[in-house]
Amino acid sequence: MEKYREKVNKQSYFRISMAERKWYQFWASSNEESPQLNKRIGMKKEGFRAVAGVPDLVRDTERLNKDSNYDNEFDMYDLMLKLDPELNGAVRAVSLTANNYEVNYDKGKNASIRDAIKDLVEDTLDFDDILITALRNLMVYGNDINKIVGAEGVGITDLQSLPVKQITIVDERGGLDSTFDATEDNPIIRPSKYMLREMKLNAREIPASEILHIRVDYRSNWFVDNRGRKTYGVWGASRFSALKQAIRMKYNSLNNRLSLEDSMTKQYITIDQSAIEHIQDPAEQAERLSHIMDEVIKLFEGLRGDQIPVLPHYVDLHHVDLENSLPNSGDFLDAINADIAAVLQVPRVAAGQERGSTFAATFNANLWAVQAISRMHSILAQHCRELFSIHLNLLGIEHKKADLPTIRFDAMDSETPLNVMQRVTMGYDSGLLTLNQALDILNLPEESDGDERKDLNPAPPAPLGTDNELPRENSQPGAEDNIE
Repeated sequence: MEKYREKVNKQSYFRISMAERKWYQFWASSNEESPQLNKRIGMKKEGFRAVAGVPDLVRDTERLNKDSNYDNEFDMYDLMLKLDPELNGAVRAVSLTANNYEVNYDKGKNASIRDAIKDLVEDTLDFDDILITALRNLMVYGNDINKIVGAEGVGITDLQSLPVKQITIVDERGGLDSTFDATEDNPIIRPSKYMLREMKLNAREIPASEILHIRVDYRSNWFVDNRGRKTYGVWGASRFSALKQAIRMKYNSLNNRLSLEDSMTKQYITIDQSAIEHIQDPAEQAERLSHIMDEVIKLFEGLRGDQIPVLPHYVDLHHVDLENSLPNSGDFLDAINADIAAVLQVPRVAAGQERGSTFAATFNANLWAVQAISRMHSILAQHCRELFSIHLNLLGIEHKKADLPTIRFDAMDSETPLNVMQRVTMGYDSGLLTLNQALDILNLPEESDGDERKDLNPAPPAPLGTDNELPRENSQPGAEDNIE
């Protein structure tokens, strides 16, 4: 019996089969030993398969909490995005907004510029995926690094997305054959080379002129790369940097709760004394109890999810209420999820979480979200113009930045057709818009006499029957003159 108790203490309650737990509960209330005990201890643990997923469930989150052997912070950000549904949903929601764009080719100065950019966007590059991936990487890493593939006279033929966590950025003092290590007193400020898998067998050095590096919040940002070099104002700042500790605390709480719940008995079976009251021999009583427990186990193992077990009158199934036994971590997890929404500036109602939300709070959150996403869009649009310029330079087409077509993302807070009609009506009725201006906003054809604004002080209409003539002396309005 002591050997069995040691097994229970070492493996914890949830790591042994239900039959063994119930057998232990039965014999714990008795001082008698039984020859059947060794048989029960040595039996195959059929119930272990039901809880085998618990270690798998917490393995990755334990690594996130305990493992600090990352090459850089980008490895940790990848794991955070993989494990946390709130982070993943917010990043996905924001990144998909980059798919709603249009290129205004009319802004191009001449046909050669317009045709070259149109061929690059619509035929050469998968521009939709490039923008979506770039916005996602800006949210997760704060950086999106691409290798520009092209040739003189041909233009850009491909844009290869490079893994950010494998990139290091050096200046003219660093490189594959250099031993220079930047410090806080002498950091890397102006990049000249991008090193892919530095100090590895297949390392590669890429000039900065062949890299399209999209970054956000990079000014005054310190970063330590894979080689321990300190850079300043070279790497963009990730949104996830403010969530590292919060995510670890969140999964510490989740793992502790899972461990508590699965280590505590949620249900147990009791066998009434009436099952063996007609048996006098203790050994036969133990054998009878063992048979009853085996039959109960077989019954539960053969049940489908929609079936209810029918037990004998002397077998009772009890459930344990753990609500008062386990601490409630819901408020803490709710606060962490609120922090995630605040850092990423994505309203929680966008993910279907409406707890405690009001119209006023949601409206303000939407305004901040629109502002944050619009800024990311403007960064993408700026670097797209840079990409267009590189393409034209390779083709040998003379141009200025003002000569390039522009890219515009759909407004996040776009109006409904009813809102547009109300706005146009108010503008026309107040005399601010002409009729043709109002029709143009509504995408309707213009009128020939619609270039004048609405007269806000029209002359009163003449009385009926006067034919615009002055009334006679002492005449009454509306009275007809009798002519003899």
